[in-house]
Amino acid sequence: MNKRLQVICSLICQGRGVVDVGTDHGYIPVALAQNGYAGKIIASDIRPGPLQAARNSAESAEVEDKIEFLLCDGLDGCEKSVIDTIVIAGMGGDTICGILDRAEWCMTPDYTLILQPMTKAEVVRYWLAYNGYEFLDEVLVKDGGIIYQVIRARIKENTSLSLAELFTGEYALAVKNPLFGEFLDTLISRFETGIKGLESAKDCRPCSLALKKQICSQLMEMRGKTNDKN
Repeated sequence: MNKRLQVICSLICQGRGVVDVGTDHGYIPVALAQNGYAGKIIASDIRPGPLQAARNSAESAEVEDKIEFLLCDGLDGCEKSVIDTIVIAGMGGDTICGILDRAEWCMTPDYTLILQPMTKAEVVRYWLAYNGYEFLDEVLVKDGGIIYQVIRARIKENTSLSLAELFTGEYALAVKNPLFGEFLDTLISRFETGIKGLESAKDCRPCSLALKKQICSQLMEMRGKTNDKN
C-alpha cells in the first residue's frame, strides 16, 4: 500500500462502519480488515471491473468474508445506518462534491468524511465550509514526488476560510505538516505564474487577475507566518 493510502487508513477510527467509495483495487478495505477494524467494511465502485479487482485483493489477503462489495454510483446504494465514516479518495474535487450532493443524509454529525481529492481541493473545501463542516484534520503526504492533501471533516458549525485556505487547508491545521512549507511554495509559484500569464494576455479579465493577486498575497502572508514559527 502506498503512502497516500496509508495516511487515509490512519485517519479512520473504530466505529459502526466505513465505506470506501470508488474503491478501485480495494486496498483500503483490505488494510482495515487486516488490521482489526471491528465495524462494517464496504468497498463500493461504479464499475464491475474495479470491484472485481477489490474482491481479488480481499481473496488474496484472505479477508473477503470481512468486506461487503457494493456495485453503485457514489453513495447511491449505500445503507446509511451501517456506517459512520465515508472515504472518497483518488477523484477530482468536482466529482467528490457531486457524490456528496446526492447523499444529503450524510450531512449530519453522525458521519465523518475522509476526502482525498486529486484535483480542485479548493472546490471540496468550499463545499465543506458552505455546508457547515468542521475541519478535523488537514494532512499532506508525499508519494511518488507528488504532495497529496487529505481532509477529515464532520458537520458541526460553519467554518470560515480565507481564499488562500481553500487551497492550503485551514492554516492552524495545515501548518502542522512537515511538508507545508514545500506545498506552500508550490502554490505561490503556481499563482505567480498564473498572474504573469493573465497580465500578458490580450483578453485579461481584471477581476480574475485581482482575485489571483489577492490569493497570492494571502499565501505570501502564510509563508511569512510559517517562517516565523520555524
